[in-house]
Amino acid sequence: MTSEASQPAPPASRLGILAQLQDLDVRLEQIDHRVAHLPEREIRTGIDAELTALGSEMSALEVRIEGLERQQRRHEDEVARIESKRAQNSERLYDPHMTSPKEAGALTAEAEALGRHQVGIEDQILELMEQIEPLSHEHDSLADRQSEAKARRHDVDAVIAASEREAQVERDGVLGERAALVAAADAELISVYEQRRASARGEPVVGRLVGTTCSACHLEIPSVDYERIARLEPDEMAECPHCGALLVR
Repeated sequence: MTSEASQPAPPASRLGILAQLQDLDVRLEQIDHRVAHLPEREIRTGIDAELTALGSEMSALEVRIEGLERQQRRHEDEVARIESKRAQNSERLYDPHMTSPKEAGALTAEAEALGRHQVGIEDQILELMEQIEPLSHEHDSLADRQSEAKARRHDVDAVIAASEREAQVERDGVLGERAALVAAADAELISVYEQRRASARGEPVVGRLVGTTCSACHLEIPSVDYERIARLEPDEMAECPHCGALLVR
């Protein structure tokens, strides 16, 4: 003899299927809400903001470094021109054909002036290098922080992707249950449900009558309305007088 606990559940009523359908739709909304509001998404937003700030800081720093390096290159080019000029003057000064003491004196004076000028420019180059060095260290530090933030973002993206895959599997299962219910239900009643749900803005469109209370709005149905609903056949449509939800009895 089959025990009472092993007896199959009675088939859902015509309106009861809509209540089950609504339960599945609520589950789908919950899955979507859970995926859309994963805590990792907020973490990722914070990391993106951090990377944006680091990128701006890096760009400003690179502009400063580039400006200093441009000055350094100009000075180094000037030193190269001075050295070339001094070499030319040295060749002329020690040329065997140089016989004019006046010209030799002028070349010597120019060489000394060029030497002093070169020393001044080389001092400026050293000053620029001293300014660039700490900025270069700061640039390296920012690059390390960017790499570390990108690694954190990669890890967070992996968690989000895994959660989305898991949710999709769950969602597919619920959609399969929903499709089976729709196939077994009255097409006209499903159409009524879908139309009401489309305009309900997330509010329940089906409520179970629990005693004299509508489960959709949790309000007690007035006795006159309750008596009228109680006289209806179980599969006849009745609405909650408060929220308009279809009542499953």
